[in-house]
Amino acid sequence: MKPRSTCVVVALFVLGGVSAGCGDDASPCANVDCAHHGNCIASGDEAVCTCDEGWYDDGPTCLESPTCAETTCAHGTCYASRDQLLCTCDDGWDGAACDTCAAGYVAAGDSCLSPEEAQCGDPGAYDWRDAVMYFAMVDRFYDSDGLSDPVADVTEDNGFGASAQYDGGDLAGVTAKMGYLADLGVTALWITAPFENRNTRGRGTNDPRWYSAYHGYWPSPADIDYSDPADPDPRPLVESRIGTEADLTALVSAAHGADSADGQGIKVLFDYVMNHVDDESGLYQAHPDWFATDGNGEFVLCAPQNLWDHPIWGTKCAFASYLPAFDFELAEPLAWSLADAVWWAKTFGIDGYRLDAIKHVPEPWLTGVRAALDAAMTDAPGGRFYLVGETFNYDRRDYLKSFIDPDTKLDGQFDFPLKKRLCEGVFGTAGLQTLSDWMDENDGFYEVEGASKRTIMTTWLGNHDIPRAIHFASGQITDCARGSDAGNGWTDDYPQPAETPPYERLGVAFAILMTSPGVPLIYYGDEIGLAGGGDPDNRRMMVWDDAELSAAQLALRANVRALARARVQNKALSRGVRTTLSVNASTWVYRMGGCGDLANDVVVALNRGDVPVDLAVPEGDYTDLIDDSAVSGGTLTLPARSFRVLRAE
Repeated sequence: MKPRSTCVVVALFVLGGVSAGCGDDASPCANVDCAHHGNCIASGDEAVCTCDEGWYDDGPTCLESPTCAETTCAHGTCYASRDQLLCTCDDGWDGAACDTCAAGYVAAGDSCLSPEEAQCGDPGAYDWRDAVMYFAMVDRFYDSDGLSDPVADVTEDNGFGASAQYDGGDLAGVTAKMGYLADLGVTALWITAPFENRNTRGRGTNDPRWYSAYHGYWPSPADIDYSDPADPDPRPLVESRIGTEADLTALVSAAHGADSADGQGIKVLFDYVMNHVDDESGLYQAHPDWFATDGNGEFVLCAPQNLWDHPIWGTKCAFASYLPAFDFELAEPLAWSLADAVWWAKTFGIDGYRLDAIKHVPEPWLTGVRAALDAAMTDAPGGRFYLVGETFNYDRRDYLKSFIDPDTKLDGQFDFPLKKRLCEGVFGTAGLQTLSDWMDENDGFYEVEGASKRTIMTTWLGNHDIPRAIHFASGQITDCARGSDAGNGWTDDYPQPAETPPYERLGVAFAILMTSPGVPLIYYGDEIGLAGGGDPDNRRMMVWDDAELSAAQLALRANVRALARARVQNKALSRGVRTTLSVNASTWVYRMGGCGDLANDVVVALNRGDVPVDLAVPEGDYTDLIDDSAVSGGTLTLPARSFRVLRAE
């Protein structure tokens, strides 16, 4: 037995503490100092120190535990254990500070996700990767009232569809066809620039004909003062030949409220033209010093000296003598242009811009508009106001990528290199093996390391600057990089093909677009294989009377519709990863998957050849997403120029 004058301390951590005295010299607490954050109590022959919350016992005393800060545990809960701070990590996180991804998880921005979540995200959340985009050239899409307002002395229709004149399409016409677009599977609508345009004629580049601004690319703003960005003076105008501000508001409202295949309405993008204005515009007349000139005060034209890619004049040369280019090295025009872009976006509540000829403006404009729009459009769907650029180059992928960074520049570009290889692989001699190898390497090429969001490219087969896709599919045009020129824009050489195979080949190409990464684009009329050579023959009026369409055209439209709707309703097609199961020059079978339980895998089988083939698909039960039939895996027979899209059940 110890002498009672000897104090043996048993230290316990007791929340709240206990009030007790240490007693006299005969007490076990006589020589014990628990300090001012603890009390000593006698427990038989032993002294016990009790420490307040936030303190811990250290022999016969209490010491303060360290305090958790908000940053102690990056993704977890902090707690004090004696003299240490420890973390309990949230799911997916690891490390002493919960700042690294746990084994089996993938870093995705500021998150650690399962591989399936990292690749495919939340299937119920809006994601621009799921979108199917449609480009409607307003003046050529649908005339709602039978009226037009032509520009004097402009080259009229050549009798085969090529026209430089306003043909009567209008904003109300696009609104009237919103149900058609929704039924087709469209979930994003890009329309030509709706801003006030030049009211007089202008010559084409290397073309003696006279044109109107029916296409929207000759903006003619007044001398608008954006001192109050929300209330500019005077108010910017919608192009009167296509409608009114009320018509444009109604179009956006109808799109957002459309009964779309994804249940989230149709998003709207405006074409935005920022390089230049019309020389007759109030803005140019009031501020000629805002626009680039040479040492003699003259505009420098891009075409005569081929300055399109010049390191200096590439962003300052004028596309035409009547379209002076902004000098965005000057603060005033840069600020004006950024304010203008934000005003149109906010006023009409749109969801993105297609930025015309992005390589012809300097980087400060691009980074400036990204920052301004991100600040202004804080509730953008999918967490981004989608900016997609046009850089007309089929081979320089690194150059296209240089404009992309979803945090500071573009979300993506129109994938010109993919368009060329897809054309060569399906319509040309390269074949599907070559296309498959190239696309596997192209997937993910444009991702930007360190960006908080994914790059989202827009994939396409046809647009308003090249001959119509059906003529590549028919073999009439064999150069897949062929654009518009003086020889193919005003001609009768591009009639509507009468035979069926071109439409079937075009369907195979659409099947690849609709089941691959990127936002697939339908250029108005390509869903029916509309004919046309170069600009402006490729801008014929849309055909709305089904009686004028052949059985092959109607079948193509039905396939495009089924493909578009399948894409937006099956996330593996838009968010998954492609795995090739078999491929040769004429056939290709691949799986889109990687979403785990988030979305069923989909198997795509393609035959671009002119004879039927037997193709093997993995065993199992499938639903054919084109005709909704039940299919068993194994050997399938694909007719010539056909495809199957099969969801694993």
